[in-house]
Amino acid sequence: MIKKTIQKYWFKKIDKDATYEKLLKDRIVLSQLNKRYSTLKIRFFFLLLFGFSVTYTMFLKAELYESSTALMVRDLSKTSATASLGLSLLGAGSSSQFQDSMLVEEYLLSLDMFLLLDKEFHLIKHYKSDKLDFIERLSSDATMEQALAFYRKRIIVSYDDTSAIIHLSYAHTDPHIAQKIVKFMIRKVEFTLNEFNRKKAIKQLVFIEKEHDKNKIKMDKSSALLEKYQNDNLLLDPKAEAVSSSAIISGLETTLTQKRIEYKTKSSYLNADNYELLSLKSEIDEISKSLISAKKRLTGSDKNRLNKILFEYSKLKMQLEFDTAVYKTALIQLETTKLDSLKEAKMLSIVNQPNLPDGYTYPNKPKTLLNIVIILSLMYGIFSMLLSIIKDHKE
Repeated sequence: MIKKTIQKYWFKKIDKDATYEKLLKDRIVLSQLNKRYSTLKIRFFFLLLFGFSVTYTMFLKAELYESSTALMVRDLSKTSATASLGLSLLGAGSSSQFQDSMLVEEYLLSLDMFLLLDKEFHLIKHYKSDKLDFIERLSSDATMEQALAFYRKRIIVSYDDTSAIIHLSYAHTDPHIAQKIVKFMIRKVEFTLNEFNRKKAIKQLVFIEKEHDKNKIKMDKSSALLEKYQNDNLLLDPKAEAVSSSAIISGLETTLTQKRIEYKTKSSYLNADNYELLSLKSEIDEISKSLISAKKRLTGSDKNRLNKILFEYSKLKMQLEFDTAVYKTALIQLETTKLDSLKEAKMLSIVNQPNLPDGYTYPNKPKTLLNIVIILSLMYGIFSMLLSIIKDHKE
């Protein structure tokens, strides 16, 4: 009906006395008017599409306010300032810092963070509400995966390799809620980072406590063995005893040499049965026996010889010293790990605080309108050209 009315109107401009029946008989004019009507339909369709796009962009599309911040992960357990300075001069963060930053980025985009935000700010309810336009909002029966995908469209997380800074922003229809959400994310991320480190330190603590107990048992056992050995041999320090025995042997050898010289000298002018010579000979024999006994006590084949006792004692003492040193190391590690499990090892340094946006960020209406004009113009040109080609082939 519409087509008939329009064609009749155009035909009357050519022939004032024209009727639709007369038009149907004029095949050439009818063909031209059909072509003109097809062109009109295409233009009307694209004008309608343009009008809807402009109306939607300018008046219906939800305006989103974006709150942004910049963060840097700091490792408080690092003590090497020189190493950090060198990496900074090279324009790169440490591998630990990079790993922590990637962990922050992954956690911010995770379902866990989304569930925390939903519990605090009711995001799923907001995504389905009429605060968002009818095209963009979630359907009432949307799944959790769809809600998570919608959340990830609203959040932007990026890591700068050069400065080791994490850029975080979130867009919401309410600027105050956008700012609160970003602040909430910062608190949760810092808590989670330190919670990871605390769990790691607690696992290490359990392992080190076991090693500490084992090393203490070893040290006590070594100490008991050394004490028993001392008691069995009635010696507090065989090394001191050996030094004392060596001094005695040296003294006996000196005395023996002196007595022999004296005996030889007096025997040159005294009779062999002289009392003084007999006394000297008796002393020499006694000193020789004492010297042999002392040497046997220090070395020889006796199982209780002092050098053997000293060797066994040294082994036991070295084992005790080693076990004690290992126990001290384990004790230091134990105390250090206890502190690590309690302290906050990671800190999020806020380079700039989350801002309160005073104007909407999305959509960029001028840019969007320009894109609409360009895209629709291209589509209209391509579509018109295709229809012309098809009609030409038909004719």
